[in-house]
Amino acid sequence: MAALKTGLPLFVVIAVGVACAAAVKNDAYLFHQDGPTTPVYLVSDHWHAGLVIKISDIPGDLVPESHDFPEADYLEFGWGDWDFYQAPRFNLGYAIKALLSPTKSVLHVVGFSGPVVNYAPYREIIRFRPSSRNFERLAGYIDESFARLGTGAAVPLGRGLYGNSRFYPARGKFHLFNTCNTWAARALGAAGYSISPAVTVDTLVSEARQFGEAIQAGR
Repeated sequence: MAALKTGLPLFVVIAVGVACAAAVKNDAYLFHQDGPTTPVYLVSDHWHAGLVIKISDIPGDLVPESHDFPEADYLEFGWGDWDFYQAPRFNLGYAIKALLSPTKSVLHVVGFSGPVVNYAPYREIIRFRPSSRNFERLAGYIDESFARLGTGAAVPLGRGLYGNSRFYPARGKFHLFNTCNTWAARALGAAGYSISPAVTVDTLVSEARQFGEAIQAGR
């Protein structure tokens, strides 16, 4: 969900931070680093986490939606509830609905250029260096998160919340036990990092620090 939606009631912040109790598959051999590595960035604030990858690193024909950002070097991906995430302002009704029953989901994709620390100056940033093979698994997880019709790229739903961004229809249902933090944990799990489904974004980040390098502290 959107990092810009601040001023949340405490119970909503706590509830939204809860992630899926289902196990994330992490085969131990996946984490072994051998050969070239490809950087991946986890960016987070107090309750939302997203992933940043470089467009030129995306292998093959994965994530064709990247062509919607021809002037960008990087993409940030965030996953969340269909109504709440796309609302221009905080909506308590959407938040409660999203938490109490499974709802449709969207991906928020932001294109930018320049250093990642300049793009997200107030968020914590953790850099991972998975092997090329494991990076391809992570990119595949992101690719499969888009809900597409046919074989082409997903059609944007509209402009995103800030910068050069767009919303896209996503696969999966959002609910109390399946949030943005769960999505990010599963993506890192696909890259071979043994990160359990996060109870809160703080738990996700705490575990992520064991495998990645914290290159910027949150403010």
